[in-house]
Amino acid sequence: MPNSTSLLSLFLTMALMLMSSAQEIEQGFLHLVNMIPNHKPCAITIDGKELVPGGLKEVSSTGWFIVPKGNHSLTLQIEGIKSAKGTITLDANESVLYVIFLQQVGTKKNDDGKESPPELRIKRCTPLAEKKGHQLQVISLCPETELFQIGPNQLTLDLFGTQDIANWNGGAFTVVHREKTIGSCAGSQEKGAYSLFIGSNHKRTLAALLVRNEKQELPPWMKPKK
Repeated sequence: MPNSTSLLSLFLTMALMLMSSAQEIEQGFLHLVNMIPNHKPCAITIDGKELVPGGLKEVSSTGWFIVPKGNHSLTLQIEGIKSAKGTITLDANESVLYVIFLQQVGTKKNDDGKESPPELRIKRCTPLAEKKGHQLQVISLCPETELFQIGPNQLTLDLFGTQDIANWNGGAFTVVHREKTIGSCAGSQEKGAYSLFIGSNHKRTLAALLVRNEKQELPPWMKPKK
């Protein structure tokens, strides 16, 4: 299971653009995760600007980047799925993770008996509380109640169900669903807070992604001078 994509060049580009105005404009931190397996990349625009060249690939994340506080228009597009538009909001110094997933809206079939496909949705996730050592929280974005084996832990989760794994020490583990491995984590993870997202394409294909999910801070050279 890959860790969050760094996108260091994107971070530096945005940071340089904001550096001159950092004294006047307060900033927030944004992280986007695509949890729709077996689909084309998700094209993401924020305030009309493309976020990731070529789109954010399936079961991957942008990493944290800096944006001005306030409301921002967001557009999501994946080939073969109805596009979605909305507004996201960040307060000053706030860290927010949005996970992109599929959700069935209404009944699976319309009045004509034709199948109604699931639609693009995002879910807002706040960083995990700061604690010493390792933290691991599992979040399911699957449409139905599912049973997962995560290392030695067996969990049953509904849609949006969460479960803390209290005994994780940063070691390696696999994520198994119906005797099939849908993700894995290498050992020796740095201490900190992690979210393990499990997503579905609504065709019985599931995938898991481990993402570091902690409150962010501006680098010293971007902090307002006192």
